[in-house]
Amino acid sequence: MRPRLPFLIAMLVAWLAGQPGHADDMDDIRAVLAEFDVHVTTGAAPGYVPDALCGTCHADKAESFAEVGMGKSFYRPSVDKVIEDFTLPPFFHDPSGRIYQISLRGDTYWFRRWRRAADGAEVDVFERRIDWIMGSGHHSRVYLYQTANGELFQLPLAWYSQEGKWGMAPGFEFADHYGVRRPVLQRCMGCHNGYAELAEGADRPGMPDMFPHDMPEGIGCQRCHGPGARHAATALSGEAGPEEIRAQIVNPGKLPRDQLYAICYGCHMQPSVAVNSGLRFGRGEFSFRPGEEITDFLAHLDIVDGQRAQHTRFDINHHPYRLEQSSCFTESEGALGCLTCHDPHVKRKPSERAAHYKAACLTCHDTDDQGQVVMTEAEALHPALSPEDDCTTCHMPARRTQDVIEVWMTDHKIMRHAPDGLLSPIPKILPRVEEIHLLPPGSIPEAEATMQKAIAALSVTNFESRAPVDVLQDFLGNGFHTDALEPVLALAKAHTIQGRVLEAIDAVKRVLALDPVNPTARSLLAVAYKRGGRTDKAIEVLRELLADFPGDPTARYNLAQMLLEQGQINEAHIEAVRTLEQRDTHWKAMRLIAEIEVSRGNDGAAIRAYLATLAIEPRADRVRAQLAELLTAAGQDAEAARHAER
Repeated sequence: MRPRLPFLIAMLVAWLAGQPGHADDMDDIRAVLAEFDVHVTTGAAPGYVPDALCGTCHADKAESFAEVGMGKSFYRPSVDKVIEDFTLPPFFHDPSGRIYQISLRGDTYWFRRWRRAADGAEVDVFERRIDWIMGSGHHSRVYLYQTANGELFQLPLAWYSQEGKWGMAPGFEFADHYGVRRPVLQRCMGCHNGYAELAEGADRPGMPDMFPHDMPEGIGCQRCHGPGARHAATALSGEAGPEEIRAQIVNPGKLPRDQLYAICYGCHMQPSVAVNSGLRFGRGEFSFRPGEEITDFLAHLDIVDGQRAQHTRFDINHHPYRLEQSSCFTESEGALGCLTCHDPHVKRKPSERAAHYKAACLTCHDTDDQGQVVMTEAEALHPALSPEDDCTTCHMPARRTQDVIEVWMTDHKIMRHAPDGLLSPIPKILPRVEEIHLLPPGSIPEAEATMQKAIAALSVTNFESRAPVDVLQDFLGNGFHTDALEPVLALAKAHTIQGRVLEAIDAVKRVLALDPVNPTARSLLAVAYKRGGRTDKAIEVLRELLADFPGDPTARYNLAQMLLEQGQINEAHIEAVRTLEQRDTHWKAMRLIAEIEVSRGNDGAAIRAYLATLAIEPRADRVRAQLAELLTAAGQDAEAARHAER
């Protein structure tokens, strides 16, 4: 212990005694923890410490939690975490006509995708090292790569553990899919991992979805117990008693029911995979803290699905959504909840599950002298149960999930009689959103609920629907005052995509009055100026934006494209190259480079750039036609034929 430490500890303890709960003492807490080489986060999610520190005092819980799915939700690939069968043949996806493979090279995971031409040659070969794995592997794993500027993208192949096979990841089942360019948003990472350390405000609306290259690995203790710096510093002081130490961290078990289950519902209550529930206006992606009400953080949105009735819908993340449809839940008047059956620190062994879950059921249901479940007089006798029988086998059966069709999960809607065939393979059917509504009704103010539903409706239609625009315009254009960015930003995006230049510029300026540096708003402004014939003004906006956010590849590509249209070929080439330095899978930037090389007469360089473009985006048919022409002109007839056959 260094000589300065007793003084710092004394200072900390005195401060805590005088200012309980205040956040402005964090500098003192950081100073104390720095003496133990413990890093404390700042920025968008301040006050968090490495989750490994928790195991110093809570070794048993840390050890058992490491086996729980949440503890293995996100991590670096490594040879000691291999669960896949790499001896299986590459996966052929018939709808897209492409072949996918993940392999282990030394201690590194690699992804590969290609197409086989009629003569057997491999075409459009794309290879990428895998940087992160998402998913515990209890049911499945998906694979991500990270770009130089910190963006994350999901790859199309997944490992499905229950059947021990490779298959397309959810959302990639059809011929037309994201390919290798599906972005992983902050919204995804807000539930799938511990909070990464980002700059203050980096999780506000309109900010780019970028992450540090060093991130937590897994949902840790602090996602349920809150930031741990104050608790750790108090414990390490050696001067505080147990009660004072415990007072500096959230014990979810002592929270009122609504606050307790807000911790679970923040990630596990997903009414529909088709519509994201909205963050409450003004909230950041990483701003939820245990002890809050869920309605202070989220506006849960449900849908009327034209493909399925509500009682037949079953998505992979439907645990509390289905539970709340159960008679057991409603009749318990709040007594039944996630923790009735689940200890979040423990993964139950298969040999323990029957007795454990049966005991949970019998906290409500009576048994007779023979230990059999008592039924009402109007019903037949319950089938005889042995001590090894598990109530959930019949009343909460496992079934295929409709959004991730290669996986089966426990259905948390407790049923008297479950239908047969729940594990049989099912087709992937996309939801058809016919209506969006707040769940539960009245849980947030009516005006915000209306705007939340309108924003969700825009998202479902890729911001191309007019009706939600009119809803937002009625609120925001007729004297309704809001300091919230979300509805104004959604309106600006919709106006821009739908080609209403003047309305877009007006909406963007309203956003910038609230957030003068908002990068999404400034990009939209540049696009609106360009569509309005003011390319010089658009270029000026983009240059100013890139001075503040130099790692924004979308803004940089737009700048490159506009410079090329202005005849500034060299400058356009420089910006396109810079775009690829930030996001090397930006296929449009690669295509722009190919077009520049064609204009310069550098056919060899153009061919290489076109080939690289098609490796990233093999559906770019215009690029393929241009490449085939160049290959023919270069005398590479066989290669030209492979591309012409598409």
